[in-house]
Amino acid sequence: MGSLPAKAGARAVVIDPTQPKRVYAVGESSLFRSDDAGQSWQRAGEGLPEGSAEALALDPRQPQRMYAATLAGALYRSEDGASSWQELPKTQAGPES
Repeated sequence: MGSLPAKAGARAVVIDPTQPKRVYAVGESSLFRSDDAGQSWQRAGEGLPEGSAEALALDPRQPQRMYAATLAGALYRSEDGASSWQELPKTQAGPES
């Protein structure tokens, strides 16, 4: 397996169940995508705040649909395999003030 860019520091790794050579990694500076089982990596975080993603998940029925969560509590969705991201509207949890 190749390596992520220097100081990328993978926080989470997800493998596409329909295309096992496609791997996503959340690093300290960005989100990265590999289409060759990690031999090479490209940035895939267009629309995500720089270095803020902490967790990553994909819909196993529709792997092109992905979710990324930030430390600030924001949730982002990608419908195109991490090529672009949009922040989802915030929802309030718990009793109203």
